Amino acid sequence: MPRSTPSPVHRPLAPPPVSSRFPVSSPFPSPFPFPFPFPFPFPFTFTFTFTFTFTFPLLLALLLAPAAHATSVLAPTFAELVAESDTIVRGTVTAVRSETFDSPQGPGIHTFVTLRVERALKGTPGDSVTLRLLGGTVGPRTLRVVGLPAFAVGQRQLVFFAHNGQTLCPLIGAGHGRYHVLTDPATRRDHIARDNTVPLASTDEIPLPLASPAVAAVTARLKSPSAALTLAAFETQIADTLRRAPLLPQRP
Repeated sequence: MPRSTPSPVHRPLAPPPVSSRFPVSSPFPSPFPFPFPFPFPFPFTFTFTFTFTFTFPLLLALLLAPAAHATSVLAPTFAELVAESDTIVRGTVTAVRSETFDSPQGPGIHTFVTLRVERALKGTPGDSVTLRLLGGTVGPRTLRVVGLPAFAVGQRQLVFFAHNGQTLCPLIGAGHGRYHVLTDPATRRDHIARDNTVPLASTDEIPLPLASPAVAAVTARLKSPSAALTLAAFETQIADTLRRAPLLPQRP
């Protein structure tokens, strides 16, 4: 009678030593100019491959910004969007570049977005403006911050921002402070779309949550550009709101 072969013993893999777990004694430098570890009240993920990817909710990032700029955490109303901006411009993206920066905790990445100004509705920006946002790609290393807008050369934009160069994202309310200027190919009519490219039918929609890219793509197909605000109408409402600014309530 043949002898039976004993079944292999499956032993669970031992957990890695504490010293190899991020953030305790991590071999990877922190990409942010604030110390680790610190309590994370929100879910986050770290993925380490040849490309470094860091994702976490936008709320956490903005909460870590200076308290004076914490109003950008909440989605603003249209009146708040206009009032809290120190600059509002319409322009075309002419350059997008990413650079590393050094901090006491290690290197990070900033992306610089340059727009050629077509019209300034608030502030005196000059012929161009360059926005600085946290995140980007330099060589094999990527820093991605979920919730921050991504720009591409050639896009026409209308942006509302403040404290540029001093915060993680200068756009008021992050994606709520960036709008696409799109042209309907059938009518040649310029209209406004939100950060996720869904046509903006009314300024009352500005504080509504921004749908995920998959949901936004479906919504954009179902929502006709003919129902969106025209560029002229949107800029007129901005100008009217600026004239009434002293009478409008401010967020705490």
